[in-house]
Amino acid sequence: MKYSDFPCNKCGLCCQNIQHITELQEFDDGTGTCIHLKENECTIYENRPLICRIDDMYEKVFSNRLSKQEYYEQNIIACRELQFNNEVAEEDILPLNLIKGEEP
Repeated sequence: MKYSDFPCNKCGLCCQNIQHITELQEFDDGTGTCIHLKENECTIYENRPLICRIDDMYEKVFSNRLSKQEYYEQNIIACRELQFNNEVAEEDILPLNLIKGEEP
């Protein structure tokens, strides 16, 4: 399976739940939301931290121990967990079939 980009559906939940991510503590507004998230968009998108850049993070940190598919699978599972825990409508939840390489 080939991936060109991570299939983000731009729900913003990863930016609203940073309270337990050590690398992002300085960006926590005190509620677990990133101080750079405004109207569900990143105001520093082009200069966001490495941990917020799925593909760059893979290349620089994980490519020597995981395939890109495995890395994306782990991230899709984490996204889905955030979406389920935050009661996102089922039709808006990142589909599991993206893990298997099927069409959404």
